[in-house]
Amino acid sequence: MTVRFRQAVRDNDLGPRTETAPLAAYLTAEQGLGRVRPDADPEASARLLVAGCFHRAYIEMFMGADAGPAREASAREIIRELRLEPAAVRPA
Repeated sequence: MTVRFRQAVRDNDLGPRTETAPLAAYLTAEQGLGRVRPDADPEASARLLVAGCFHRAYIEMFMGADAGPAREASAREIIRELRLEPAAVRPA
């Protein structure tokens, strides 16, 4: 069963890249607008963002929505720790 599933995923050009490619493209566009740090790696960041979302969903599914930080707080933590925000401009 697993072998057939894997083959179907490959035959239909599905898989992990279909989850992260649109997000990586979005992060690249946000870099161009100055809203994502220029030194961020959009591909790696997209994979890590998706992983963080899967982890949050896992916690909610098995432990309940009230376990751990709230969704918004969790999302902010992930973004902060990936350091995707542009560096703060400091007054001269």
